[in-house]
Amino acid sequence: MNQQSTCLQSDIETLIRSGPPTVLLDANVLVPQYLRAVLLELAEARLFRPHWSKHILEEVRRNLAGLQSRYRLPTERVDRLLALMQTSFPDATVTGYERLETSFAGLTDPKDQHVAAAALHLSRSAPGQTAVVLVTQNTRDLPQRAFTGTPVLAARPDAFLQAMLAIRPAICLATLSALCKRLRRPPMKRATLLAVLENAGCASTALSLGKLWKLVRQGRPRGA
Repeated sequence: MNQQSTCLQSDIETLIRSGPPTVLLDANVLVPQYLRAVLLELAEARLFRPHWSKHILEEVRRNLAGLQSRYRLPTERVDRLLALMQTSFPDATVTGYERLETSFAGLTDPKDQHVAAAALHLSRSAPGQTAVVLVTQNTRDLPQRAFTGTPVLAARPDAFLQAMLAIRPAICLATLSALCKRLRRPPMKRATLLAVLENAGCASTALSLGKLWKLVRQGRPRGA
């Protein structure tokens, strides 16, 4: 882990210590089934306050059910999923951020300006300025330097989950163990969840979680 990543994770850990952080979830962390499940389970456990925008949910829908999607899920199934997310977290949808999109011209990829704007608007929506963690797989097009002078932290899900495990290990373990027991189609062993997280770009989280579950020895997973 480089110095910048170490500082970022330390900043996120500080936020978590002070209470459930405010988090904007990008579409690319909501599309993969099990990464989405892990994040939303932790949110259900009130470890963080999840947010997204209508634009982000439209992107999720397009990636799961669109004609160009590699998932090609039935539209009705995806619509039920998105409706359930919004019912479970009725205050999650960020609105009124569009006017801020031009603030990120030249700072982020044009197609990601709406995500950056939503994160910035979310940070300004409470009295004063609220620190916001933008959880995205795409920190190349949404770099931290785009948020210089703002309370927005752009982090990959691996860094965010690592910080959560470091500060709230007991409730994370209990929540994710319960998730594994509940998933039955297909059945999800804890070792399988570690592999899924690793494949979702969360290798460090998988390793840390495996150690806490005593499923990893010297960096190598064993079955559970």
